[in-house]
Amino acid sequence: MGKKTAGFDIGSHAVHIALATKKGIKRVHSEPLPEGAVREGRIVSYEAMGDFIKQTCKKQKIRFDDAAVILPASLCFCRRLNMPVMTHEQLTVNLPYEFRDFITSEKEAYFYDYAILRTINDADNKPIELDAMAAAALKTTIADYKGMFRRAGIKLRTAIPVEMAYVNLLMRSPEGHCHCIIDIGHTAVRLYMYNGNRYESSHLVDYGCSAMDNIIAEALHVDPFIASSYREANHDGCQSLPECEALYQSLAVEVQRAVHFFRYNNPDIELEHIHITGGGAEILPLRETLENTLSIPIYDATELLNVKGADADFGLAAAGAALQ
Repeated sequence: MGKKTAGFDIGSHAVHIALATKKGIKRVHSEPLPEGAVREGRIVSYEAMGDFIKQTCKKQKIRFDDAAVILPASLCFCRRLNMPVMTHEQLTVNLPYEFRDFITSEKEAYFYDYAILRTINDADNKPIELDAMAAAALKTTIADYKGMFRRAGIKLRTAIPVEMAYVNLLMRSPEGHCHCIIDIGHTAVRLYMYNGNRYESSHLVDYGCSAMDNIIAEALHVDPFIASSYREANHDGCQSLPECEALYQSLAVEVQRAVHFFRYNNPDIELEHIHITGGGAEILPLRETLENTLSIPIYDATELLNVKGADADFGLAAAGAALQ
């Protein structure tokens, strides 16, 4: 059997784990996190999370050779860059200056990495420009994640932003085929736009499933934690409460604005369909509202994974990390 790599995506409420070999994704699993383990997108205790990951892998009999992890947006900067053609050494020197408007510490405090998406030639077919993705993360952040996985008995091979993880899933997409991936998370909804396997842009809507939980909690007079389980099970049809329907419409309008902005800036790219993932992906009234508002077909993220499994929709980023 070939080498197995595990991809980890530590969300607000669950750890998503995907296993991959050279032939592709083999398994996707999600494990609920203890309450309060992650707050505002950040791991509260790296030691406790390391122990939890170790226990989860043992309990679920998840075996692999090494691992890759998704760095949350709060701990990693990711940019699409166009730079003059230069050597690797020159790129290494110049990358920190491309993040000068984002980083808050001295540039030496960060790790930088990049991936060349394509080389742009002039009329004489001479390379003149590099189209690249670049990322920056604090060295202390990488050290924290390495220590966490070391405590779990896992060799961490790489850490990547979610934008790059989705690129790995879209590598076989035809040139010019546009993808929009919508991640409906607990605290936010994020849109990622791709032309083929080239990342174009992203958009953040700063509310997500937790806003629905608060609405359900108030309407049914229950605790928000209980409301979350009600939402997931659609208890007494709570997903279709008028207040929830209003939230779906508000979210759909925000997504529509982002899509229109992308189309305005990329008039030659046709957005044919949308892939939806995250904890809110299974809320049928929300999906219907998005589809009716956008007039664009919406498909499950499992289409990108080519793997069967109940947790596949929730492990999209983990799967992309496993393919890194």
